[in-house]
Amino acid sequence: MLTPLQTMKLAWYFRVYDVDDDGRLGLLDFERVIENVRVLHGLGAGSPQDQPLRHAFMQRWEALRDSADTNRDGSVDLTEWLHYWGAVIEDDDRYDSEVASIASLLFGIFDTDGDGVIGPDEFCDYYNVYGLSAALARQVFMDLDADGDGAMSLLELMDIVHEFFRGDDRHAPGNRLFGPYE
Repeated sequence: MLTPLQTMKLAWYFRVYDVDDDGRLGLLDFERVIENVRVLHGLGAGSPQDQPLRHAFMQRWEALRDSADTNRDGSVDLTEWLHYWGAVIEDDDRYDSEVASIASLLFGIFDTDGDGVIGPDEFCDYYNVYGLSAALARQVFMDLDADGDGAMSLLELMDIVHEFFRGDDRHAPGNRLFGPYE
């Protein structure tokens, strides 16, 4: 069962994914994110580089829809989203599988210079793809960069992600992974 803090964070995370702000996650939300990432990377529609990106996001959408869309209306509402994440968080194997795959996918997409870390500009790109402000991204990045080295490795990101999903400490920096949730 989700704690009140987890519910608040996950409700905010839902709004981040709900790119068209209709209160439901659907195929169009994921297609808009794909398009934003494609433009960010300068990939032509249908280009060889576009195909793996599109495939990864479509796979993510289909897995979410198949697991969370309990009323089978082709979209995921907030109640379904929270129920889905409650089940994922409670199951260690499922949590490791699903959360690690999402974090790794996003890390790989946004490590645009391929140096094995996410810097502040790359973190801003991530926020921009979801329609969040660069100024907010820079502040959040500074909050999350615990060692102050100006970079976030995949291992550091996984720790932050763990704080976000499983943490219940209101003061943990990882709570702000997707911006202010309150």
